[in-house]
Amino acid sequence: MRKAVLILTFGICANYLLASESQTSQKLYLKNKIIIHSEEVSADDLFPWKSTWNPVLYQNVKSPLFLKPEEVTARLNSISKETANQVEWEVKGTKTLVLPLVKPVESIQLEAKLKEYLQDNYGLDENQFRIHYEGNGIKIPSSGVELVWRRMGNKFHGGKRIFPLDLYSDNQLIHSYPLTFVIEEKKEAWFAKRLIVSKQIVVANDVEKRSFFSSDSFEEYDLENPIGKTALNEIPEDKPIQKKQLRLLHMIERGQEVQLVYTAGNIMIKVKSRALESGNEGDKIDLLNITSNKKLEGKIQSPGVCLLESE
Repeated sequence: MRKAVLILTFGICANYLLASESQTSQKLYLKNKIIIHSEEVSADDLFPWKSTWNPVLYQNVKSPLFLKPEEVTARLNSISKETANQVEWEVKGTKTLVLPLVKPVESIQLEAKLKEYLQDNYGLDENQFRIHYEGNGIKIPSSGVELVWRRMGNKFHGGKRIFPLDLYSDNQLIHSYPLTFVIEEKKEAWFAKRLIVSKQIVVANDVEKRSFFSSDSFEEYDLENPIGKTALNEIPEDKPIQKKQLRLLHMIERGQEVQLVYTAGNIMIKVKSRALESGNEGDKIDLLNITSNKKLEGKIQSPGVCLLESE
């Protein structure tokens, strides 16, 4: 009988020790950074949580929350005791950040904030630039953060650009949004008032100068008067004319091979030469005799033909 009592007592003690060991062996590891979209922090937000019991550990979280493992351990065990949960928890890891992204910042607010930043740092003229955000807004903590645009160099121009918006808390960078904006720059150019076909020489009624906004910073527009220039390709109506679309063409272009003709009575001599200048009918231009490399002067008579006039 006494032996049976001893065995029973030993069994109870062993079960108690095993239970105690089970209670202290429940270890959890904090995630490095937790982003939540509400003001409540549950256990499965902070840890790789596997239990069906998922307590809310923090409520009304409106600003960034920096947590230490020992703080979370105490809070989790306190809630565990209140709910008659017999498990003891031990939280491991380093200091972690809980970031509640709950307050919406609309597109129009982001555009206004970027304009203000560009005015202060780049001297942005609102009459010369337009800004459009290409997203649906962002969310930030309700309090406890400072929004800072990351500096993007010394030059500002039109185009699609990414402006990183950094979130600081206690002078520490805690989060960043890479935001895409389209920057439109005011420009001037000549516009086609009607369709200009290829090889057409531009006249006054074909074009007019206008100002417009464009995000394309690579296209080059010729602000010189295009009248008298030739369209190198078709230019649609109401389109700005690019520099590469027009050229002042001549009957003979510099570098072109030209037939130099000399006449004396019934005698005609033709010599191959190269134009050293551009010109139109009636202009006198310098030519180079291809055979002798001698420099001559000829008068343009027709396309590809110059006359060597007798002195």
